[in-house]
Amino acid sequence: MMKSFNALSLIPIWIASVSGGKDSLMMLKIILENLDKFPLHGVVHFELEIDMPFIKDVIDYMETECKKYNIPFYRVKPTVTWEELYNKYHFPSRVARWCNDKYKLSAKKEFVKYCKNLGYNVNFYIGYCLNEEKRYVNRPFNERYPLVEEGIYEDYILEWAKNVPLFKDYYKYNRRCGCYLCPMISNINLAWLLKYYPDKYSYFLNKVDDSEKYFTKKLGKEYYFRSNYKIDYLDYLIRKKYLPLIESGSKSSQISFL
Repeated sequence: MMKSFNALSLIPIWIASVSGGKDSLMMLKIILENLDKFPLHGVVHFELEIDMPFIKDVIDYMETECKKYNIPFYRVKPTVTWEELYNKYHFPSRVARWCNDKYKLSAKKEFVKYCKNLGYNVNFYIGYCLNEEKRYVNRPFNERYPLVEEGIYEDYILEWAKNVPLFKDYYKYNRRCGCYLCPMISNINLAWLLKYYPDKYSYFLNKVDDSEKYFTKKLGKEYYFRSNYKIDYLDYLIRKKYLPLIESGSKSSQISFL
């Protein structure tokens, strides 16, 4: 039987929530270098099957760094797989982004519930930057934003990230890192995926193609992932127009970053 707790009886702890992107990596660096200012009881990564492939290497690195400080590191998977949700809803769209509430947030809810059952009240460090006011103004009292507190802007982190080998040149062409099966994914992002992870690119195309066929049949009219052309033409654009832009880019230099 699940225990119930009075909120005041719970022990407060601070957990750094890390996605494996540039902002969370910089945030963790700052926290570990300033543990007197940012007390840290653990680090959590909500592990998604649809993370950009390089994220695993970044998370492995983060865990190694945390071990040096004896900081517990948790990897939490959603309670349902992306494939299971895809089989029910098909590929998410810009309008119906089920991948957020039904998939990503389920892992966070389970982690908070797990900690509460152990008698802990979780407070989170989140990697918002100083210039992202809309993301952190009027946010919950149980969150802190080390990058904001340290006065760090996203552009500063972006320039730094371009030369971090773990990111595999991703931030030379993209400001933010989302999931590779995202309905909001950009063409240049897809070209980067094609160059570095062609198997993931093919998987993306297959899922979108299947969904286009399904909704075309269901709606009785042509359904497009992009508003004005089908996925086969998107593939043509990626290979002929955007991939050459990625292939002509210069390699990042090797630097130490933590």
